[in-house]
Amino acid sequence: MDPGLLGVLVAQTIASGGNGQFLLNGVPLQQVTAQLVTFVGDCPGDGQDLINGTSFLTPVAPAPYQRIVITNTGTGGYTDREYDERRPSAEPFSMGLANGHHGSFLSLSEGPNAFTYVVRNRISNTELGQGTAALMVTVNRSIRNRSFSQIKEERYCLGDRSSRYGKLDQCSDGLITVERIGVCPNGASRTLSLETVRLRRS
Repeated sequence: MDPGLLGVLVAQTIASGGNGQFLLNGVPLQQVTAQLVTFVGDCPGDGQDLINGTSFLTPVAPAPYQRIVITNTGTGGYTDREYDERRPSAEPFSMGLANGHHGSFLSLSEGPNAFTYVVRNRISNTELGQGTAALMVTVNRSIRNRSFSQIKEERYCLGDRSSRYGKLDQCSDGLITVERIGVCPNGASRTLSLETVRLRRS
């Protein structure tokens, strides 16, 4: 971030009564749009595109051994990030729509969101500053087709799926099941077909 812009942002947070400032890719953020997706096709379901590249700035300048905890007072979600001299603002994090705490992103709700933050020295656990922040969250809903990312085939002794890791020539009755499985981009899978065949003995 440009040092001049950093100074302006610090001045803004001080002038606003000590409030913190969300940043998105280094740009001040007052409103953000969350992307909700309904998937159709081979792999139906619901999902969202997380808001990545978010950071946070307070009147307390980043300095060695500091961390910052930002909490959404509405959802109860929080993120605990580095806030040290290696960056001009907090360690980047992601945000997304959810209730409660999620370790991989800071949870948001549709509409106005209120936050509190606390900056501490992680060595002495001394509190160095605290304050509030706010974001208005809008939601964009869309529909996308989602196809299988892979179709695989598994073979195993009839009635013994665990045998897919062993030698099929050991199947007692010579019958095997051939299962075709569709694998979705999110890792979910679905059986497409099952066929029973007899092994040819040599």
